[in-house]
Amino acid sequence: MIRLLIDECLSPALAAEAFSRGFEAHHVNWLGLTSHSDRALWPQIIGGDFTFVTNNARDFLRLYRGVDVHAGLLVILPSVGTAEQLRLFAAALDAIIAAGSDITGELVEVDRDGTVRFRRYPDPLGND
Repeated sequence: MIRLLIDECLSPALAAEAFSRGFEAHHVNWLGLTSHSDRALWPQIIGGDFTFVTNNARDFLRLYRGVDVHAGLLVILPSVGTAEQLRLFAAALDAIIAAGSDITGELVEVDRDGTVRFRRYPDPLGND
């Protein structure tokens, strides 16, 4: 089962959307991690076997580059309001479910138009 941890830059409403689809989901605020640096969140993400959900691609791509196995990273690329976050997150969840719900080692990116892309990250061939 995918365990989602949602970054504080995204609405806690995303967790309700995930729950409604059968996913386990937490928001960093609920875990007492509000205002923690990305590096401070990292042990919780990896140690908790969480798929991290963020719109902060740059910082988290750097962190994920250093691990061989992870539970996945879901990036909502544009910085948008709650209603749009929910729409894009729902598109990502639909795509994850359609793909069989295993995104271990995957980077899942959602564009403004709702296009969802999957790719191995880090790329074992070094084509990041």
